[in-house]
Amino acid sequence: MSENTREITLDEAKKLYNSSEEAKVFLLSKFTKNELEGKNIPSQEEFNKFFEENIFPLIDYSKTRFLTSNGYLSQTPTSRIELRDSNDEWLFDYDYDTKNQHFYYSYYNVSPIFQKTFSLQAVDRHRLMKSLFEKHFNLHVCQPAAAKGDVVVG
Repeated sequence: MSENTREITLDEAKKLYNSSEEAKVFLLSKFTKNELEGKNIPSQEEFNKFFEENIFPLIDYSKTRFLTSNGYLSQTPTSRIELRDSNDEWLFDYDYDTKNQHFYYSYYNVSPIFQKTFSLQAVDRHRLMKSLFEKHFNLHVCQPAAAKGDVVVG
């Protein structure tokens, strides 16, 4: 992003949404209609707070694993990190290397927790998670994706 531009916030977009047809077309390229019309989409602050209070506490940092770029266990620290819970169940896999940057979360162990609270479409969930992971993991390039083990599902 150039220094003269910035992303529009959802609150700003909601205010502009009904101002003109051109504004609607542009804003619908950045946000969903449900978001812009305020239908059951939490604010970024609400989503972050929920995640910080309900998901992050599940992480057992003593079970952190370093992985090779191919996903195999590494004996030395790498840029690819896997986070697990106290039952040794996989929660997150992320790589902060700019060539391989990604953030995957468990479809089975993470998704159900926030889906019970927020009924979000994938595009809404990923937008909210992207902002959250930019803040906590300094990942600015990648899009979060749910994964079932080794298979990314969106």
